Amino acid sequence: MLNEKEVAVIGLGPSGVTAAIYLNRFGMIPYCFEKELVGGQVNKTEKIENYTGVKSIGGPELGNLLESQLSYFGIKPIYKEVKEVKLNDSGTFTIKYGNEEKEFKYVIVCSGLRPNPFVVPNQESYNSKGISRCAICDGPLYKGKDVVVVGAGNSAFEEASYLATICSNVSLIARRKEFRAFPSAIESLKNKANAKIFAPYNIINSKGSNSVEEVVIQNVETKEEETIKASAIFLYVGEKADSTFMNIKKLNVDDNGYIIVNDKKESSVENLFACGDVIKKDLRQVATAVSDGSIAAYNIYQKYSLKHG
Repeated sequence: MLNEKEVAVIGLGPSGVTAAIYLNRFGMIPYCFEKELVGGQVNKTEKIENYTGVKSIGGPELGNLLESQLSYFGIKPIYKEVKEVKLNDSGTFTIKYGNEEKEFKYVIVCSGLRPNPFVVPNQESYNSKGISRCAICDGPLYKGKDVVVVGAGNSAFEEASYLATICSNVSLIARRKEFRAFPSAIESLKNKANAKIFAPYNIINSKGSNSVEEVVIQNVETKEEETIKASAIFLYVGEKADSTFMNIKKLNVDDNGYIIVNDKKESSVENLFACGDVIKKDLRQVATAVSDGSIAAYNIYQKYSLKHG
């Protein structure tokens, strides 16, 4: 028999962890699915300095704190990837994960983002060795070497600033002169003596034997070319919502897969909620993710209470 107190929480970034904690405190039973690490994207962030009450904290450290808080409340993550969420005729949801499946009355999607595809020209010649999407994970491998960062958003500038503290030289390549990053992130990189910004430039070629060794860039306006030494290329070229596993035609999403929700974090499908980076919103930060998670959990509890008293 279906236990309506059981709530599926898909993804354990800050929004999912918060939702799970609030559900637990409301007397609900969160089933938490995570395909990688508790903390999600924060584990790939070198430093967080805009979370209220915390002056500065390393991303992996915050991820560990989130995991320990789940443990404190007796919430055990299910470390399996959710392959599909299907809406049943009865209005419930079937979640397929690993080789298993389970039915739920309520679901909160907190699956975050997935990176946009990006192919570095000629990367197949060196088997793509030296190409990464995580500076904090792989940056120490290139300590004292020259590296390239591709992108124009907060992640690109923040991680380039981090790499500048351990690498000899950091070159940031941006396709446009206008950057999407916050002014503070841009200024931080500009103040690094061993960092240089190339904008507007594209990568038109890369060279290497066993791993990448050089990157050829071209000015978008003048077509002037320049060759940069690089032992690694770190890609921060944008992301889309990680919602492709949602097999529900009635679900309202935008062109990039972001789930559209109301102020209660309800989607267009009854009893399906979403929060964090996967939803359509203007600001994707730890602070807003935490807020989303608490709101979603509260409104599920309200719905359950109205039905069951």
